[in-house]
Amino acid sequence: MDLRKFKKFGAVLIAAALAASAGCADTAGESQGEDYVEGTLAGTELGASYAADDVFSLNSRAEDGFNPYTTVNSDNRLVGQLVYENIFEVDNDFSLSSRIVTDWKCVDGTYWYFTVDTGIVMHDGENLTAKDVSYSLQQAIRTSRYSGRFSYVWGVSASSDTEFAVTLSTPNEQFPYLLTVPVIKYGSVTEDTPPGTGPYRFSEDMEKLEVFSDYPGWQEMPVDTIGLVSYDSTEDTITAYEDSYIDLVVNDPSGITNLGYGGNNDTRYYITNNMHYLAFNMDTGATDFLRYSSYRYALQYAVDREYAAKTLMKGAAVASALPISPRSPLYDGVYASNFAYDLDRCLLILNNSGAQDYDGDGKLEYMVTGIPMEISLDFIVCSEASGKADVAKKFASDLAGIGVTVNVHELSWDDYTAAVANGDFDIYYGEVKLTADFSLTRLLTENGDLNYCGIDDPTYGEYINQYLAAGDDMRQNCCDIMLKYINDTAPIIPICFERQEVITHRNVVSGLDPSQYNVFFNIGNWTINYE
Repeated sequence: MDLRKFKKFGAVLIAAALAASAGCADTAGESQGEDYVEGTLAGTELGASYAADDVFSLNSRAEDGFNPYTTVNSDNRLVGQLVYENIFEVDNDFSLSSRIVTDWKCVDGTYWYFTVDTGIVMHDGENLTAKDVSYSLQQAIRTSRYSGRFSYVWGVSASSDTEFAVTLSTPNEQFPYLLTVPVIKYGSVTEDTPPGTGPYRFSEDMEKLEVFSDYPGWQEMPVDTIGLVSYDSTEDTITAYEDSYIDLVVNDPSGITNLGYGGNNDTRYYITNNMHYLAFNMDTGATDFLRYSSYRYALQYAVDREYAAKTLMKGAAVASALPISPRSPLYDGVYASNFAYDLDRCLLILNNSGAQDYDGDGKLEYMVTGIPMEISLDFIVCSEASGKADVAKKFASDLAGIGVTVNVHELSWDDYTAAVANGDFDIYYGEVKLTADFSLTRLLTENGDLNYCGIDDPTYGEYINQYLAAGDDMRQNCCDIMLKYINDTAPIIPICFERQEVITHRNVVSGLDPSQYNVFFNIGNWTINYE
């Protein structure tokens, strides 16, 4: 197959900069803010561009395999989203849907029963069974990519061709939201291209994807074939996209491998559950100042979240004062607005809590056994993280203006992770990918594997478990109680949630509605224009 393109699109501005993840924002197809224009990035000029030929192509690397549970190649995982359907899909409004599962129920949030549509045909011609789906979930539990979300799963088994069951050690009425994991054929985890159920399947020569004629609505797919090309280096990939050998790329504008695509493109954004936050060391030996919840509470008002998300992270984030996505129906925007950036309020709360300028030197002190102690906090941040260091320095500068000294230390990734693990910080800039149920168990409970702050308050775990176990009628109330306790005691300060980009050549693809779990979500609604 000749996949070469014969026309070039407009120049693509490349800024291959090291950065670790940063912000978040609204999703594709949603409101992007008053200054957002679809298809633009700051400083670029709109123009017309058209597909160079009649082949829509994606980058991949066949030798890395396409098995969604074994490949580590991000391009192959993207291609795999067209081949392997998730058990459940969660869209940008956190609505749940599934083509795989027709019905589900639970007992006490602990015993879950799922009915599988056995009329679905897999790519090998055999019908899907609950055994295939159960097997897929078992593979997900065993992989580092998915295992964190399934730490409290006790067992998974298929009881018949149509039903499988899952037993949890901790009740969770939102468990289906965690099942955004791909379905493969039973026993096929060692294969590079296991059979799936998606709208496309691999051709025999592995040079393309072909529409799967047993997929419902296959006639509505935007193209019958999708070319698979292979470019290894960043430079080659950039050039291939510029020359239209590749027609769609996904970019993390705040990530280590940010390619900074600009120019004559359409850019759609989708929100992620990657939360950025400040975390405080409350362990023994830490700065006494941060052991007082009233002081931590005050510092929430020194975080300019909107400026961080829109300016310092260049729109690659959406501000959030709560540890839950602003796109979630559980997010209370009115309550969140109570924690808006306000240095005067920050200073007032500090003063009322006992932190004052006792010696008249322009800096605040706090009392320790009746002795005024100057406040000096060490703040560590990864130097390879685009935007994060700027947020840290803005935070430090603002606090300096009201008499609080914050010393920002920009560390290499290795030094940063070692310092966090060893507790060598007063404050660290953190990032965590939350699950779709927004469980904070790993971060805020005593035995949580991400609890680097020395948190030993069992109340966090109690409120988190009550929220996860709550049914539809009580979930909002339990969520509000949990979030209020977190904000009142402030073990962490949420800053924002990241958003990422799906980039295509201008005027070529329309109808995209990507989600963080499936860039090709509702691909049947796409239109690809070759003219």
